[in-house]
Parts: sequence; C-alpha cells; structure tokens
Amino acid sequence: MALLLLAHSAAHGQDGSAAMTVIAASVEKSEVTRSITATGNVVAWREIPVSSEVGGLAVTEIAVDEGDVVAKGQVLARLGQALTTAAISKQKAAIDELQASLAIARSDVTRAHSVSSGVMSAQMIEQRETLVKSTEARLQAAQAQLDEAEARHRQTIIVAPAAGLISSRSVAIGQVVQAGAEMFRLIQDNRIEVDTRVIEADLLVVGAKQHATVVGPAGKSEPGMVRIVSPIVDPKTRLGTVRVALSGDTHLKPGMFARVEIAVESKLALTVPFKALVWREAKAHVFKVGRDNLVSLTEIGIGAGTADDIEVLRGLDAGDRIVTQGAGLLNDGDFVNVKTASARAGAVR
Repeated sequence: MALLLLAHSAAHGQDGSAAMTVIAASVEKSEVTRSITATGNVVAWREIPVSSEVGGLAVTEIAVDEGDVVAKGQVLARLGQALTTAAISKQKAAIDELQASLAIARSDVTRAHSVSSGVMSAQMIEQRETLVKSTEARLQAAQAQLDEAEARHRQTIIVAPAAGLISSRSVAIGQVVQAGAEMFRLIQDNRIEVDTRVIEADLLVVGAKQHATVVGPAGKSEPGMVRIVSPIVDPKTRLGTVRVALSGDTHLKPGMFARVEIAVESKLALTVPFKALVWREAKAHVFKVGRDNLVSLTEIGIGAGTADDIEVLRGLDAGDRIVTQGAGLLNDGDFVNVKTASARAGAVR
C-alpha cells in the first residue's frame, strides 16, 4: 500500500518524504448565530429628579452624595424646620382655644334647653346653637390648617422616592432652595442600558429578550438583553431605537459610548474555521483533502460567522476533510502528510 501511495505521489510530481505536513479536520455542523451590530450611548433606565416641595428654607443636612446607593424612603437631605415647627405650635394653640370655646358654647346650649319655658326666648337658644355650629366649623378648619403645617414640616425631610443610585447632587449646606428646584438625580434601581440606533432593515428582525453582547470604550465585553424596540423609525435617518438592558454589575457608566452585537438568529449549519480559508480573486476557498492525500482548492460560499468559525453555504458536505492549518502554503493538487484534529476542540491525533 505504501509503495502504491509513493508511486501515486511520484506520478503527480510529489516526493512523499518532502510532502508538507498539515492539520486537517472534518467539516461538522455547529450552532451559528447571526448578529447585527449597532452603536449607542449608555443611559439610565429611568432617571428621577428629586426636588423640594417647599421653598424658602435652607439646607441643614445632606445625607448622601453622588454614587451612593439608596433605598426607597431613605433620607437624602433635611431643610430648616424652625419655621414649620413654629407654625405647628401656633396652630395647635389655636385649636386648643377653639376647643375651649366650643365646650363653653355647648354648655350654654345645654343650660338654655334646661331652663323653664319662657325664661329664654327661642331666638336666644337658636343663637347659642348657631354659635356651637360655627365654632365646630372653625375648629375643623383649624385642624385642616394643622394638617397642612405638619405636611409642610414633613416636606423638610427629602427622601428617596425609589431605590437606586444617586447620579448627581445639586445642593449644598446652607443653600436656600425653592419649591420644585432639583436637588438630586436618582437612577431608579441602579439599572442602566444602551440606547442604540439600528438601521430599518435590521430593526425588523430585532425583538425583546434577544441576547446581546455589549462592548464598552475599553474593549471589554459583557452580556446584555434587548429590553424594548422602538415602534417607530426616524424618517430622516431611517434609524430605529433599540434599548439593551445591562446587568446590575456592569462596569459601564451613563454617558459612555458602546457597541452592541444583537443575536437575532441561531441555527445549526456547516462551519469551517476562519484559519482554513484561502482567498483567491476575492473569493473564499478551502483545501479539501482527498483519500489519496491530494488537496484540491475548492471555492465555497460563506455566511454568518463567529470569532473562530464561519458558516458554509455551498461547496462542502458534512464529513469532508479540509486543511485547517498550513493551507496558506499549499497549491491545488499538492500531496500532503495529514494529522487529524477535532474541528471544535483542535486536538491533534
């Protein structure tokens, strides 16, 4: 058999002892994922401005700073409470006074009804009953004013409306704040995402919950997932918005630039390693190894790829052996010594 092989190689002008040793592998099916690439900015999922509901009061305490993680209801700052405390005390005193007046008015009505008929006129009795009702109404109004004063007092304590991360602080100790003025900005639940722009053709195949890979400015990649796809496309740019949610331990910060690869389709297909490709006249080829260890340059059609492998659309069948290492030094019809490797693991046998 060896003599026949040597004779065959000699017939093709090859010296068996000088034949190049290459590594070959069988063409197999593997999972191929088609991805689309987009770029965008890292943004907060939901950013909440935290403002004061009361105005004209000075900041007396700041309990958090930028970068702090807070819980819902946690105290962020306090405003001066001297005026609100005084207003509450004043209103409580007014209520005490009205309660005393009401007690006297009710007592007068009771006595008026207890005396003998004819001692007091019906008009006087009616006046005393009216006084009770008016005093009760004034007492209710005073109680409402006390509730308002206490609410204003509670508003001097600025609390977090939701759990999250403090992204900015715009007040200082001693500063007099106005009603509605922003004091803090909160990233709700510390969730951030990438706001990307995708061309209209690719937007049709993107859907919620598709997996994505996000690459930050430092080149580090991390997993993401499509949260929402915009229902409209900008008629001027022909781009649609896709929001890709990031994990809670992401290293990216709002405002950073990021590149996103969204996996839109996954299927089983024939694949070959990228390093097996040989380019001739801008077309992809591989060297297929025959049973006689002669290689033939074979043009193939290629499709989607990963970092290591690429899909074969035509030109090869499952089980075909191709040269995976050393292909760049071969010519069509060369005789080779073959070492076999696993196409996936790369272990040489």
